[in-house]
Order: sequence, then C-alpha cells, then structure tokens
Amino acid sequence: MSNLLTGGDLRARDHHRIEDDAREEGPLHPVTLPNGVEMQVVTVGLELSRQLLTDQRLSKDSAALQREIKRQLAELGSTQTDLAGLFGPSMLNSDSPQHARLRALAVKAFNGKAVQQLAPRIEEISAELIARLPENEEIDLVAELAVPMPMHVIGEVLGLPAGDRAHVRTLIETMMSMEPEVSQPASDELGGYFHALLTSNGLDPRSLFGALSTAAGDDGDHLSHDELMAMAFLLVVAGHETSASLIANVVHDALDNDLWHEAAEDPDLVPRLVEETLRHNSPVRSATHRITTEPVEIGGTTVPENTLLLINLGAAGRCPRAHDKADEYRLDRETTGHVTFGHGPHFCLGSALARLETETVLRHLTSRFPRTSYSGDEQPAVTHNDIMASLKSLPVVLRR
Repeated sequence: MSNLLTGGDLRARDHHRIEDDAREEGPLHPVTLPNGVEMQVVTVGLELSRQLLTDQRLSKDSAALQREIKRQLAELGSTQTDLAGLFGPSMLNSDSPQHARLRALAVKAFNGKAVQQLAPRIEEISAELIARLPENEEIDLVAELAVPMPMHVIGEVLGLPAGDRAHVRTLIETMMSMEPEVSQPASDELGGYFHALLTSNGLDPRSLFGALSTAAGDDGDHLSHDELMAMAFLLVVAGHETSASLIANVVHDALDNDLWHEAAEDPDLVPRLVEETLRHNSPVRSATHRITTEPVEIGGTTVPENTLLLINLGAAGRCPRAHDKADEYRLDRETTGHVTFGHGPHFCLGSALARLETETVLRHLTSRFPRTSYSGDEQPAVTHNDIMASLKSLPVVLRR
C-alpha cells in the first residue's frame, strides 16, 4: 500500500481510504518513486502535522535535498545530473533566514490587499471563460475551465505572454507526471523558456517577473539569476496547479454531495464548500519535500538523519481526533481545521488567490447553471504524484 501514497491508478477519493488507513497503521511509510528515489510518507493527525511542518530539524534546504536525491540516483546507476526546476533555491526550498529574504521579495504580489485588487479581473476572466461553455452537452470541466482559468490569472500577474501559456501548461503537466524519461526533459525545456523570458527586454515592469528581475528589496537586495529561475518555477507551477485542482475538486464535491443546487440558491455557502473541500479532499496530497538534519522522533519512531520526508496533508485534514466524523463531507462544521496550505513559515503564499479564484468560479457556475450534473459512468480518474492529487477530467453537463 505504501507506494499508493505517492501514485497509483486511483479514482476520485480512492486515495482518502489509503491515506486514512495508513494514518491508523502508523506514522511512517517507505515509498519508492518512479525514478528509484526512496523516502518516507508521514501520515499523522492534525496537531502533529502542524508541529512537523514547523520543525526546523525537517529542513527545506535546496542544496541538502538535491544532494540526497542525487546520491540515491548515483547509487542506482543513474546518469541524471540535473533535477526538476522545482528543486531550485526558491523560498519553497530554503530555511531561515534565506526563506524570509526570498519570501519578502514576492509577498507584496500575493498579500490580501493585492489579491483583492485582482478580484475584478478574476471576475472578468471567469465570466468570459464560462460564457464560452456549451449548455446541455457533455464537457470536460478540467480542460475547459479549471485549468485555463488560473493559468490566465497567474499569467497576467507574472507577465507570461498570452501566446505562451498553453505550452507552459503542457510542459508543467509533463514535468509533474513522474515519468523520468519525459519529466526531466520537460523541466529542462521549461527552464530554457524561463531563462529566455527573464533575460529578455520585453517583460512588463508592472508584472511580478518584471519587478523581480529589476527591483530590489527594502535593503537593496536582489535575486540572483538562479534564485530568479527557481522563483519562476515555483510561482508558475504553484500559482496555477493548486487552483486548477481545487476548482475541479470543489465542483466534483458539490455535485457528488448534492450541494450544487443549494449553492446556487445561497451563494454564502460557496466559501464553506471551498473550505470543506480543502479539508476533506485536499488537492495538495503531501507537503513538498523535507530532509531531516538529525534523528527525529515521529509518533514514537526515530527517523535517521538525511531521510527524505513527505507529510501527507489529507490524512491530517481528515484526522478523527480533530473533527467529528472526519471522513464525511459536511458544511455544518468548523472548516478551518486543515493544513492544505501548510502551516508556519512556509504557509502558502498564494492561498488567498487560490480561494478567491475557486470561489469566483463556483459562484458563476452555480448561479448560471443551477441544474448542472456529473455525466460520467464512474468516479473520475485521478492523476497522482508525490505532491498533487488532480482529477484527470470532470465530465459534466451544464444546465440552467
């Protein structure tokens, strides 16, 4: 069962059972990724997950992570010398004080005030895309809306040329596939694209990429080219992947739990739907990679130094000690008890944007198409990797 914690041929909520069973069996589960790299998946309750997400002995340092992964690959006889750009020295893969420095350079674009300033444009993009959707015939809501909508938004925020965004999305999908023969070439191509974009003279200085490539922090600090490249990978991938998966999951959950019509009649339910999906059906399956800097006890088991770890977020969100009937999807509960966006210093910078995008899409869809229904013969298949759990497709029929 362990390797099903990082992949597998699963449908809809199959992974919930696997993660919840693993949590009850014990805190640590060895897994082997498709490239042969070994790590441990942590499945513990909500409180211990929060503690681990802030434990400084579980390092996010890019150099340490890359060193251990490359060591394992070398032992396996792999000739791979480069890792995906997501392992670069971004704020995601850094510890304090470097983490705080990098985060400070990007935080202004994603704080509450900045996101609210984006709200009118998010409304426009959602309305435009939804107006193009056909009625009374089956469509794939993932391909037609959940994926393109956040890509439009993050593309405008960052300064990605509109004509490049579809290709960038394809490269990201391939890079995240966990198929070594294609994921690394896709990462390399995406890195080449970012290098050309970030060193060009065509960046809009009002965009985040334009600002990051020229501006300094309050103390005159600049990003190095390697740091800028790592930031590009992080912001483009995280800036749309989580939102796309969350939009699809919320639509699926609302339909699957017979809550669609209720949300159409009462838009105030929409934020609660989003929050309960974040808790119960997290689009982020595990927090990104960590490595122990010394032996660490987790749930009574000692983990050696230099162990790669993934902290499973679904098992934490559905922790029965934190929520009554935690395995059920319900709107009559306090829905903030989850760690889908992380906890502590690495709390997701884009959480407010992801919530706003998803709530905006759901309000538009439910009000315009209150009689929408799922049209598949079975639960939709899920694309799993070590981090995300994303619906491959979501066949629906939109009805007024």
